[in-house]
Amino acid sequence: MDLNKLTLGDKIVAATGIVLLITLVVLPWHSIDLCEGLGDTGGLGISCSFKRTAIQSPNGFFGLLALLLTIAIVAAVLIRKLTTTDLPTLPVGWGKAIFFGSLAALALLLLKLVIETTALGFGSYLAILLAAGMAYGGFLLSKEDDVVAPGGGTAPPTPF
Repeated sequence: MDLNKLTLGDKIVAATGIVLLITLVVLPWHSIDLCEGLGDTGGLGISCSFKRTAIQSPNGFFGLLALLLTIAIVAAVLIRKLTTTDLPTLPVGWGKAIFFGSLAALALLLLKLVIETTALGFGSYLAILLAAGMAYGGFLLSKEDDVVAPGGGTAPPTPF
């Protein structure tokens, strides 16, 4: 496995994507403390704080879709550059597909954020920043695919 094969766009997408996966599954998206000021148990012997990750309610469907999309994007970047496996040819090219996929993941997370804005945890803010970073890396990949043709030469600009 030669990491020197990864371009700057590949590195940004892979790094932010992997951290985003961890953020969506582990860090709290919503954090609610029902016994504020009463201590950890509120004097009742039960926990009064609830933490929900991005893939849990409310609107966990959007977080789950963003998680699955991020897994696919990171897998495509790593398989494309670090293995000899030939991925199918797409009508728009893999760089643009990764860019559009990362934009979709960012849009899903923004939609999840806008629909329910109460009691946001730090995981929500971090996830939005990471998804924006992944979209930037995807943008770089889309531009790299415009410049470098599969044979190593320069490709003519696409009409899109």
